[in-house]
Amino acid sequence: MNDTGYIKMNRDEWVTYLDTTPYKTETWEKLGVGITELAIEQNPSIESEKWIIERTSRHIHESNEKTSSVSQSIYTNDPCYKFIEAGRDKLNYRTHILDIDMTRKSESGDKFYAEKSDGLIAVTSWMGENATVEFDLYWEGDKEVGYVTLEAGKPTFTKGDYSAP
Repeated sequence: MNDTGYIKMNRDEWVTYLDTTPYKTETWEKLGVGITELAIEQNPSIESEKWIIERTSRHIHESNEKTSSVSQSIYTNDPCYKFIEAGRDKLNYRTHILDIDMTRKSESGDKFYAEKSDGLIAVTSWMGENATVEFDLYWEGDKEVGYVTLEAGKPTFTKGDYSAP
């Protein structure tokens, strides 16, 4: 904290997990080993309409297409890497994505704000000089808002209000 009262968020406080067994009981693995940058692009879809009685257009923000282009150094014992590698030559490789805001903790208990989405992974580059895998991650459909509890670093997602400030 500084003299303004604002608390600066650190990148490691917004955590992304991938479901590495999307067609079975969820197995959440933290995405981040070998990744130095992961930004979630919102890619807004905006409709413009200029009325004949006005000189400036009006706009409607219709949707977002959330994506992330990821470059990951390969660490063979990383469960997320193993999952990505298994989908290298597959079409429509599905997962679930869990985004957790560790700065939004409930007032009672250890519940953290979370968003769960269906996801799609498309591998775009394999190997290269520095042994990296590159892939695009797509958030699909409407997210479920809820909270997670963590046990031994593994999240359990519950849809609904987590009662935090």
